[in-house]
Amino acid sequence: MRRLQALHAVVENGSVRAAAQVLGYTPSTISQHISALERQTSTVLLEPSGRGVRPTAAGLLLADRAADLLARMAETEAALAALTAGEMGVLRLASFATAGAELIPPALATTRTELPGLDVTLRIAEHDDALDLLRAGMLDLVVVETHDQPENTGALTYLPLLTDPFRIVLPKGHRLARRRVVSLADAADEPWIDIRSEIGCCHAATNAAFRAAGFTPRREVEADEYWPAQGFVAAGLGLALIPVLALGVQHTGVVVRRLAAKDQPVRHVLAVTRPAVERTTPVRTMIAALRREISR
Repeated sequence: MRRLQALHAVVENGSVRAAAQVLGYTPSTISQHISALERQTSTVLLEPSGRGVRPTAAGLLLADRAADLLARMAETEAALAALTAGEMGVLRLASFATAGAELIPPALATTRTELPGLDVTLRIAEHDDALDLLRAGMLDLVVVETHDQPENTGALTYLPLLTDPFRIVLPKGHRLARRRVVSLADAADEPWIDIRSEIGCCHAATNAAFRAAGFTPRREVEADEYWPAQGFVAAGLGLALIPVLALGVQHTGVVVRRLAAKDQPVRHVLAVTRPAVERTTPVRTMIAALRREISR
């Protein structure tokens, strides 16, 4: 492309010296590019004309085609720069349901404001499915929940976002609602809500807390998600352990209390990406927006 650029500049400006001034090269560099292009094409491209040079028919043909190629190259470079800067392109996200409801929307709105030309797609996916899609290159960034803090590998980069503690949710007027901090053992004889969406790390964390408190919960009612679980608690059908991130909207019929430190289950919320896209503007902008939203 540099050789074609040199030829095009010579044809446009009428001399090697003038082309060198336009391109910021020395005349000898321009001559070397032209000589190399003639060897490459086995064709004479320029011939002497007075104190300058003029193109042969082959030189005119190649210079004319070079103009189109150089214009397309400039457009490509500009598009690549815009893509890298996040001014265009796609950011493919996935998140678990709770973060998708409470954390992702405001962070996504911030990212859209900062990068208005970015096309963003978002899907709900749980831990294993999200990471599989990320490894396969079908996603750029995922937000997952985990009980442990995984270490970065060559394939994935884990970025901690927050530690999300669980709270005990009680019906208003419950005997334990008068306490600011509740010991889990004091609720051993109570019925509990079985929350079906609580799988993987969350299920492991709450089960570990119940075992540490010395009992197995008596689960009498089943709820699909955290929000209907609050409704069952409000109706007096049982108690529930729900992470703070899932308590952005609180049912009017429940009270939320902290657990004693010895009983406290937590889940870790992580942003996960691949090293190949970790430093791109869309990914960095979304992660920064997530962290700002968490701080807020």
